[in-house]
Amino acid sequence: MVTRAHNRQLFDLLKRNNTLKSRGFSMAYAGDGGVVIDRAGHVHGIWDHDGDGYMWVSPGSSEPRFRTDDAKSAVLYTIVVLGQEASAP
Repeated sequence: MVTRAHNRQLFDLLKRNNTLKSRGFSMAYAGDGGVVIDRAGHVHGIWDHDGDGYMWVSPGSSEPRFRTDDAKSAVLYTIVVLGQEASAP
């Protein structure tokens, strides 16, 4: 129950973020309750709270690439990571 509340908090922050909106990213809940970041039908990453903190898992990976205790830090990390992906050749 606590994990879902954390995921809901992060989902709300991500959904309201103007930078992500302007770049065409959308958010949805994964089947397990995590938060999927998507653009144009392609998953760019998944956030999930495991009871200890938020974990970012990149597509094609099964291990978290980043962990944080704070939802605002998770949003900032998302903006930075997706900004790098958008500018990569």
